[in-house]
Amino acid sequence: MPRFFRIGIFTGVVGLVVATGLVFSLAALRMAKVGENILRGQASFAEELEMIGTVDLLLLGIGILIIAAGMISLTMRNIPMPRGLRFHDLHQLKSTFSSFLILIMAILYLESMASLKQMELSTKSQPEALLYGGLGFLAVTIGLVIFQRSGHHRPPHAPHPSTHEQG
Repeated sequence: MPRFFRIGIFTGVVGLVVATGLVFSLAALRMAKVGENILRGQASFAEELEMIGTVDLLLLGIGILIIAAGMISLTMRNIPMPRGLRFHDLHQLKSTFSSFLILIMAILYLESMASLKQMELSTKSQPEALLYGGLGFLAVTIGLVIFQRSGHHRPPHAPHPSTHEQG
């Protein structure tokens, strides 16, 4: 592989690792702030909802880190990883990332649903915005699932559908 490709990929991976560190730091700060108020018994409903957002940040950080490791494994050097995280091509890596996106969107939508109580107290409440958000989430999820299924390969460890184990 030409040297400038490796330099470009390495730069991208370093950016992903830095982003992971920032996301984990932000999640830790949020967790400490909200956790302190919850332990004191002074947490509001909105602050308790922030814990859902904190879980979302942690999942995002894990997803970014897995993508960075996958990029290194695919392009530079083979990194020993668990079987479910071994990537054999870029489509498989993108498919894994789209799974993380679906999970993160689901958590964000759950956070929106939970904050519906707060929206009801507001005079500018727009429940149709929540409906449109849910429809948008559904449309993006369907698109990502179609993308995941569109791969024309099977992972090497998956058995062929026509072979049956005999016991």
